[in-house]
Amino acid sequence: MSSSLKPIRSAGCLIIGDEVLNGKILDTNSYNFARFCFNNLSIPLKRTIVCGDDKQDIINSLKILRDHDKVDLIVTSGGLGSTHDDITYAVLSEIYGLDYKLDSEVVERMTKLRGSYLESLPQEQLDAFYKMATLPSSTPQNPTTVEKIFVEDSLWFPIVALDQQVYVLPGVPNLFTKLIQGMEPFLKLRIDSDGSNLVRLYVKTSSSENEFAGFLTRLQDEVDTAYGKGTVKLGSYPHINWKLNTLSIIGKVPEVPRSALDQLVDRILRNVGGNPTQIDQVEEDKLTNEDPPK
Repeated sequence: MSSSLKPIRSAGCLIIGDEVLNGKILDTNSYNFARFCFNNLSIPLKRTIVCGDDKQDIINSLKILRDHDKVDLIVTSGGLGSTHDDITYAVLSEIYGLDYKLDSEVVERMTKLRGSYLESLPQEQLDAFYKMATLPSSTPQNPTTVEKIFVEDSLWFPIVALDQQVYVLPGVPNLFTKLIQGMEPFLKLRIDSDGSNLVRLYVKTSSSENEFAGFLTRLQDEVDTAYGKGTVKLGSYPHINWKLNTLSIIGKVPEVPRSALDQLVDRILRNVGGNPTQIDQVEEDKLTNEDPPK
């Protein structure tokens, strides 16, 4: 890793939008980012916060992720549109003491990709559209770094990165997902994992959680003693419509030997009852997202 690149060991997510808090839309971005952190970057997502389109709320929420959780990677989602309540860029500029101004490179890309549309807009609407190109901007006196990252030639929307820590993304789900996928190559250069990877294994059972709760508690205490608290995490989740529960075994390999995780699976299979079976992520997703056939 280059000495100029800051290492990434953990992540946080800040979802910004009144429409999430008042139930107007279903937030899928935090879910997709959590899967991205686990499956693509192999780092823990320590916290997700949802806050409103409110200056102080954004400030307080970011402070928790930066100063309390001390995560190395923060992704924000939302508040980058053209209306009065889209204030994310402006608030971040204030937090970091940066200029907040129209970015000529983004305008140039807008014009190249949407020129005929922009020419058709009356001035008031054009000014509103250009709000989406009004970004935090570095100043000579401020050490905070500001980067614009364009992941595709077909997109004028940049990822704005502040101090290699806060990455500012739009809230539109398909665009958010495309942008985090575009971030993967350069984020992986900064992952401080020593070659470790998060591994998650699953067992499904028809036993109820209360039937195996005592066994699972004792097993968690045992692995905490063997590997340190938090190194291996055991959990369960009820799939009520399927009348099944799945148990998950998460560990960081090779900090925990893969063979040790497999042995934990074997012990669970022998002890939880309810016709237990090891399953993969595809089947777990099916149990989570689909209903059983009628």
